[in-house]
Amino acid sequence: MQKKGISILRALGIAAMIFLLQIILSIPFQVINVILLELGFSKILLYINVASDILINIVIIFIFVKIFRRNQEFKFKVKYKPSIKECLCVLLFLGAHLLIFSNTIGILIEKIEVSKWVVEAFDKILIDPVIAFMSLCVTAPVFEELIYRGIILEKLSKRYNMGVSIVVSAVIFGLIHANLHQGVNAFFIGLILGFIYIKTNSLLLCMFGHFANNFLGFISFMVVSDNVTDTVLEFSMAQFVLGIILLIVSYRFFNAREDVLELSVSDV
Repeated sequence: MQKKGISILRALGIAAMIFLLQIILSIPFQVINVILLELGFSKILLYINVASDILINIVIIFIFVKIFRRNQEFKFKVKYKPSIKECLCVLLFLGAHLLIFSNTIGILIEKIEVSKWVVEAFDKILIDPVIAFMSLCVTAPVFEELIYRGIILEKLSKRYNMGVSIVVSAVIFGLIHANLHQGVNAFFIGLILGFIYIKTNSLLLCMFGHFANNFLGFISFMVVSDNVTDTVLEFSMAQFVLGIILLIVSYRFFNAREDVLELSVSDV
């Protein structure tokens, strides 16, 4: 009898396959970019890149949905509509993470120099605020949640217990960011969003949380000056304690949620 879900090794394989597909599917768009650059249409390249990212993610999701539907019934859990109270508790969860992370691991990571390619990538995106918003606050929250919570975590949870499934999916989510600063933060965000997904079966709630986290980053990138980025984080006991309190409140709220499988499964 075939086991349900996917193994940890296969989950890692899926993440690697997604990475390879992103590279392969981007080749035609890279060719188009070169042609447009030669023709003097450099101003629209950023828009072409955003459109290509959306198209590539749609193709990747379609491929994996077709693969999983061959063996087992598979549906994205997007029908369940989050309540305002749940959305507020997601914000509390993220606020707890920000306060705790910035007063613990964040202080250590700040001492490590950010990779040049990461800085250059963000500088390129932030040239146009509209492009930056679309990339960070729309494309990433939607497609990354569909892939890493909707597919990978969902399939892992069919075979493993909640703790293993959430940790493995969070590790993969951290690794796909391919740099230490984003990766460590993404791991903890992955733990939070994974826990919320398992407890509510709502991809929409996870997308909201992902959007809120990235929107905060977007605002900080667009508003904060270069002088502010040179400041050094210092430990604050008040912030740390507040973070712990918010973490307990938000954790208890979602941990008490009843499973809503019947309400959350869509026809996607």
